[in-house]
Amino acid sequence: MIKHSTILDLCFAGIALIILSNLNGILYSITGASARFSIFILIFCIVIIYYLWDYKKLSFPHYAFNFTLIWLLVMGGVMWLFFSHMHNPDADYYRIFRKQAPAIILLYAVYKYIIYTADKGKMINVLYFVTFSLLVVTLFVPIGALTDVFGAGFRKFMYGGGRSSGLFSSPNMAGIHVNFTLAFVLFFSTNSKRFFWLFLVCVPLVFYAGFLTFSKAAIITQILILILFFFYNFLHLSKVESYIQRRFLFSVLIIVGGFIYFSPQIKTYVENLDYKQLERLEQALGLLQGEVNEETTTDRSMLWGQAFELIGANPITGYGTTSFHKLPQGDLGVHNTYLMVWGEGGIIAIVALLTAIISAMYRSVFWIKHPSYSFLAVALGIVVFIQMYGAAHNGLNNSEITCMVAVLFALIESQKGNIDHLRHGKYVGKDYRFKRAKSNGRMS
Repeated sequence: MIKHSTILDLCFAGIALIILSNLNGILYSITGASARFSIFILIFCIVIIYYLWDYKKLSFPHYAFNFTLIWLLVMGGVMWLFFSHMHNPDADYYRIFRKQAPAIILLYAVYKYIIYTADKGKMINVLYFVTFSLLVVTLFVPIGALTDVFGAGFRKFMYGGGRSSGLFSSPNMAGIHVNFTLAFVLFFSTNSKRFFWLFLVCVPLVFYAGFLTFSKAAIITQILILILFFFYNFLHLSKVESYIQRRFLFSVLIIVGGFIYFSPQIKTYVENLDYKQLERLEQALGLLQGEVNEETTTDRSMLWGQAFELIGANPITGYGTTSFHKLPQGDLGVHNTYLMVWGEGGIIAIVALLTAIISAMYRSVFWIKHPSYSFLAVALGIVVFIQMYGAAHNGLNNSEITCMVAVLFALIESQKGNIDHLRHGKYVGKDYRFKRAKSNGRMS
């Protein structure tokens, strides 16, 4: 008889491989068939929920996030009936509904499973599996851009227009995936005892993969994550285990030394970029300097202006589902999840979403007592809430984003006030304070 825990592990592994390793993208690149594995995600989620339905309560950010999704489905559908005359005829209500409704199930299943494994002291194994699932697909971005090992057809799918998208439909989505990988790789570059060297070697590869997408949001987010990594570790250097201190300092030497050593090659590489690639780098630099206009945002600011005009005319109820996935004035979406939520669900939807985000980020900083896990949670929040939600309007119905939101919520709940819940299991309360690492290499 197969144990329940084994069934749950297999189901989560299936979800992670399909979504985080993008098996649908691999199948599409080979056969042209799309979303053939999606039905298995739903099946695996239902199995997990069946076994863990009553296992612990949801956290407050989770409740607020669920409320946002449900409000958009229910009230967004009602408002869609009233304002259907304003909707773009090409907007597909069924497709959006079909993706957004299962997001609630996926979020619930992944969250419950991670909390379950954390209470068993095995969450670190889940994070390893998530990291390697992300890493395999991330490495396809530079591989596809720089080699012909997969053949001309596969290379064309992976690399076009001067921007590499790997196994993803767009370079922007590839950039989001790469930055999720970067957050986990940096986390394990100081916390992994078995694969320290592997993750350290992967850091520049992941950075390079993000650069090859030439996604402005991805490049800016990479810089933010790296600054956050240094800040967290320097700020709390005296509060973590001695082996983390040594590995962080060694990582700093390798990263800084590598940048100095390879800076001439980097300069030569940048000088040889084509016009479109250089233009996108200049636009990213402009955004970092605070220049927000149609040029630096690739016309997104124009779309945001149109969205604000529509929201100003009807800020309370919104215009219903699909109205901001394709704006009435044209064929483009609003390219901002916050404006999409407000425009389609009204003031209550955006307040609920912001409540979930603010409470989650607050808890990531002040509830999680171990700096490494706090860094990981905040880094995931940056990718989701700034990079994805700030530059795309499909943040609430994307499976990978939903999985990472579940990981974030589970990290907050399982790590609150606990110095090393992943390895040592015992919950000690949120008022716990760090002590210097003892000679046995563990926290007191």
